Amino acid sequence: MKKESCHKCGKEMKLITEKFDGILCDSYKCPKCKTSIFTEEQALAFGRMYQRRFLKENYKKKPVKIGNSYGIIFPRDIVKVFNLDSGKTTLDVRMDKAKNKIEITVN
Repeated sequence: MKKESCHKCGKEMKLITEKFDGILCDSYKCPKCKTSIFTEEQALAFGRMYQRRFLKENYKKKPVKIGNSYGIIFPRDIVKVFNLDSGKTTLDVRMDKAKNKIEITVN
C-alpha cells in the first residue's frame, strides 16, 4: 500500500473511514492539519455509492414490442449508474419460471 503525504504540511496521512455527504467511505486524513483526500480508486468508489442513492428501490416497467420480440426501456438514472451503453454493454438474463422472476445482471 502506497503511503500518502499531505499536500499542505507534508505529514503522513492515515487511512480512515468516515462519512462524506452521508456516505460511509475510505479516505486519507492528515493527523496534523485535518485535510482529507481520496485516492482515484476511493473517489470512484464514492462516486458509485453517491449515484446509487438516487436509484429507486423498485421500478415498474411494461415490456415494449420490438418487431417479433419484446424489450424493456431502462430509466435514465439506471443507465447512468450502471454505465449502460447500447452495443457495448452485455446483460445476462436469467429466468426462474417457478418464481415468476427475470433477473438482469450487467457484465
